[in-house]
Formats: sequence, C-alpha cells, structure tokens
Amino acid sequence: MTNTEIPSPAAGAPHEDPRAPRPAPDRFFDAVRRTGLSRGHDRWVAGVCGAVAHRLGVNPAAVRVATVLLALLGGVGLLLYGVAWALLPDATGRIEAQAAHRGDVSASLVAAVGLVVLDLLGGAGLGLPWIWG
Repeated sequence: MTNTEIPSPAAGAPHEDPRAPRPAPDRFFDAVRRTGLSRGHDRWVAGVCGAVAHRLGVNPAAVRVATVLLALLGGVGLLLYGVAWALLPDATGRIEAQAAHRGDVSASLVAAVGLVVLDLLGGAGLGLPWIWG
C-alpha cells in the first residue's frame, strides 16, 4: 500500500476518508465549539447566561440581568437567548441545531425556536409593542 491509498475499513464499519473535507454545517458547528462557550450546569433555564458569564469571567447574575433588560427594553434578549440556546453546545457537547439538522429535534430546540418566534412576533426584534406605544 502506498501513502496515497486509504486502508479499507473493517467489515461492516462505515468508511470515511479523514482527509475528505467536512461538510459546511459540520465545519460551522466545529467553529462554534471552538469558541469555548458551553451551556453547563450553572443554569436557570438553558444555561446560556451561565455559559456567557463563564467565558467572560463575570458573575452569571449580571449576565442574567442584562438578558432580562434586553428582553424588556430592547426586545433582542429573547432572540439572542433563543439563538444561543440552539447554537451553543451543552455539557455533553450536543448542539440542538446540529442535532436537528441530522433529524433529531428535541423539546429544547422547540423551546429555543419558540423564544425567537415570540421575540419576532412581539416586536420584530425591535422591542415589545408596549414600549413604543
């Protein structure tokens, strides 16, 4: 066998060339994992604020307060939280959006998408209607 030949896989094992380029979605989710943001066990809802706080080295309560203020005053808090919930890996490394891309839709992803939709319906990401009167 020469250096350019790929050894054949064991019987029944899937064959994947490690030198083959990874599909764009996999490269995207790999890049998300490399950010160092991970939804861990410091959570009230999905762990997004805890992940951001840990990455920035600040108190999670400060990030939670900022998220609530963004949700109430600017309207983007729910949108950002929902997107981050779908895109950030949890403590096991699972990314909800990546799992859904592969056909495994969870209740967590439905909740994350629900937050985004709620934000968009409540003010198109520009704030809640009662703020602008």
